[in-house]
Amino acid sequence: MMRKTLISGTCVAAAVLTGCGSKTPTCADAETVSLVKQIYQQQFNKQHNAMSEERQQRVQFTVKDTTVALENITTDASNANTGKAVCSAQLTTVFPEDAVKAEPQMEQYMRAIYEKQGAVLDGTKLRGQVTYTVQRTEDTGALQVALNGFMPFMGYFHDIAMDRYDRMLRAQAAAKKAAETQLPVAPSASQAEMEAESEGAPSDSAPATTPMPVAHQQNQAALPAPSQTATVPTLCSAEETPVFACSTGKKRASLCMTGSNQLAYRLAPLDGAPEMVYPANASAASTAFQQGTHAGANGQPLSFVSFDKGNYRYAVYGTSATMQGVLVEQNGKRIANLNCQADRLSELDTAKLQRMGLSQDLRPLMLP
Repeated sequence: MMRKTLISGTCVAAAVLTGCGSKTPTCADAETVSLVKQIYQQQFNKQHNAMSEERQQRVQFTVKDTTVALENITTDASNANTGKAVCSAQLTTVFPEDAVKAEPQMEQYMRAIYEKQGAVLDGTKLRGQVTYTVQRTEDTGALQVALNGFMPFMGYFHDIAMDRYDRMLRAQAAAKKAAETQLPVAPSASQAEMEAESEGAPSDSAPATTPMPVAHQQNQAALPAPSQTATVPTLCSAEETPVFACSTGKKRASLCMTGSNQLAYRLAPLDGAPEMVYPANASAASTAFQQGTHAGANGQPLSFVSFDKGNYRYAVYGTSATMQGVLVEQNGKRIANLNCQADRLSELDTAKLQRMGLSQDLRPLMLP
């Protein structure tokens, strides 16, 4: 009976397949290839389980139609003394035809992100360049494999799956409208942007049965940044810690933390009650958000926290030392960028947020 153990990291993962063996392994051995695919699958499951239930459902819709293979295997180096081989290969999968029919702008958006990282979509086939090492342990002869560079392939797969599901929902909605003999009316990009800025679209109304916190004064004197020592109005309750807050002129946005890993995003008119609250279910607060770093136009890194709601992505970005704002995207296209104008506060680059263990959002921000 074989026994597997897994040691995982963000971009590198290793596994050991125990059992008697003395043969020096090679990059293309059946056992080696099988273990590489097992490592990838376990890392995929780990990322998948960290998503919200809504995102899991959308991605799973395509997962069930695909399988991952390892192709174009080459040996880059080998050591006869240790029996260790350094290998290169491609993770591959073939999508159904309907999964790769993204709109041109969305297709260009995904290619711009992932092709430079070694993941390429060719027709219906997705390829991602990876490297791995294989050798036997000296004491037991167990087969040991370490896999590196699989995240771009995984991220590309995720975005294709999300886009496929979104297009399916839009097609269903259009069919329903056609059946009701109603002509669909698509808002222009400028109209959508105005609605997003004035209404916080797509908004989640605060639950009527739950009293929402109004903007109140949070004393930030204990925070180290000089710009945050003043009292800053936020939409966080007294039991919450503000992680991000600012006024965009017409609106006030806040990202609030409860305990060590519960986040909540709120948007409200100035001096008004929140008109958008995410997530609506507090039990999903620990998995609803991601964090990332965007390279600004001047090369300056911008920390951000994001969340996906349907085919929309929201991101609060920046620190007290950089520009700050709230970005809203739809299908990878910017529809609103609300610049912070006053009452700025941000701890997006602090160790406190890093310790929350949020999953990484590798997508860039579609900033102006």
